[in-house]
Amino acid sequence: MSSEKYIVAAADNPTQIAIRNILNPSGFIFLSNCNDPISLLRLVRSYNPDFIVADLGLQLRDLKPIIDTIDDEMICACILIGQQRDMELGELQEKSKVVTLCTKPLNKDLFIHTVDMALLSFKRVFELNKRLRDMTENYETRKAVERAKWILMEREGINENEAYERMRRKSMDARTPMKALADAIIFAYELRDSK
Repeated sequence: MSSEKYIVAAADNPTQIAIRNILNPSGFIFLSNCNDPISLLRLVRSYNPDFIVADLGLQLRDLKPIIDTIDDEMICACILIGQQRDMELGELQEKSKVVTLCTKPLNKDLFIHTVDMALLSFKRVFELNKRLRDMTENYETRKAVERAKWILMEREGINENEAYERMRRKSMDARTPMKALADAIIFAYELRDSK
């Protein structure tokens, strides 16, 4: 049984009820529902669901900015249900990291499988994004520390190990991350240089 939480966005009550009647017996936890895109974003920010199910009866052009926001911030997986197979939907699905499409009429087994695959894909992409962010931060830190070391070596006339040791001690004493300390050294150097 699953315990992932979800929100339903559908223009009509029968669709909302049909979605809940498929997901709830399978162990998914219903949080809330709405019938317009603006309320959907508010609910997503309030409840922090694992996924949303949005009926394309709400109109893709109205949903698109909300889905773009969810996609940009990697908030949750988005399952769109509908009969539309237009170019705009294809582009949205191609560019998005969070969107999965399930066509109507809803088949219980297919819908549950689609939700499971959407959640799995979202988790993978989320982890990859996190690793990429961490790697980028590490690279930026190394680059700043290297530059700050060379500034200290040039300014103080010390070798590379001494420059690094000074920065490490100062970072520990001041309880400041190495990146922040390196940025401060670089800023002070550039400020002095610009005078």
